[in-house]
Amino acid sequence: MMIDLFLEKLKLDNLNEEQKIIKIAQAVSDIPWGEGRNCEEVFEKWIGTCTGKHKVLQICFDKINIKYEPVVCTFKWGEQGIKYPKELQDILNEGEWEHGHNFIKLENDNYLDITWDQSLSQFGFKVLPHDWTPKNSFIGIQNIKQQWDGISIDEKKSQLINSLSPEMKERRERFLNKFIKWIDSIHKGN
Repeated sequence: MMIDLFLEKLKLDNLNEEQKIIKIAQAVSDIPWGEGRNCEEVFEKWIGTCTGKHKVLQICFDKINIKYEPVVCTFKWGEQGIKYPKELQDILNEGEWEHGHNFIKLENDNYLDITWDQSLSQFGFKVLPHDWTPKNSFIGIQNIKQQWDGISIDEKKSQLINSLSPEMKERRERFLNKFIKWIDSIHKGN
């Protein structure tokens, strides 16, 4: 299984629990953001959305018995301090929706979000700090609107999408398609 190989490459054997959490969090955070929505896609394409990357993180933690809870929240893209290209900003200017996002809560009640890779920091994305430890919370988005701890990621995100009007669903889809292409171009250095 890909998770076993991924963990093996991290050489966790002689590390304490905190060091293991840090090493895994940094390794998954380093996976470029992109359209991988589950573990198989993340490992196949070596890219992942918040859902895909956090599913990888959760399976890694399951394998080494690190306790956590999945968290789903909502946010608005326009409140993130991100320098979007004009075509993306224009879509947001048409009217925003609450977008679903996920991360985890560790056993010590601190939050961990490994969504954005380091290459995106230059555009205003909040990336996992190099000096992060499980003694601190880190969430990669700003201005959370609603939050649900210990909930099924897939079910809640599906509910959130289904609660949008047809117009908002179309706008969300249009935004995400262009957003994915923009992030791809950043990773390719275009």
